[in-house]
Amino acid sequence: MKKVLINLMVSLVVVASVSLGFGCSRSQSQSTSPTVTLSSMLEAAEAGKWEKYVDQYYGEQHKFKSPSDRDKLVSRFRDKWGSQVIAGLKEASQVEPELSEDGTQARFHLSNGEFILYKNEQGNWTFHL
Repeated sequence: MKKVLINLMVSLVVVASVSLGFGCSRSQSQSTSPTVTLSSMLEAAEAGKWEKYVDQYYGEQHKFKSPSDRDKLVSRFRDKWGSQVIAGLKEASQVEPELSEDGTQARFHLSNGEFILYKNEQGNWTFHL
């Protein structure tokens, strides 16, 4: 279960454009590396800024059917997954990612799975669930 949870939570993905109007305000530059993004994600998570974590780094926001779907995900991070996500991000921050040949995925190999960041069309790194 722990491996599955970390795979779900640590599969970091590139933020997708949000068509519902409650999306992210991305300040991340296209030249940002997956390692820098991971560091920013860890900083937000450790500070308990789960809204920022979801808004800036969750790459499947197009799956939200309403703002309440986003709020539910933020609550899950805050109330259930937070400590495990932080532990996974800390471990990932200790290893160099393996980039895919096309440069759109960064895989951080962990002791119990892997953490993946995906590069979106805007050049930003995000996670998927």
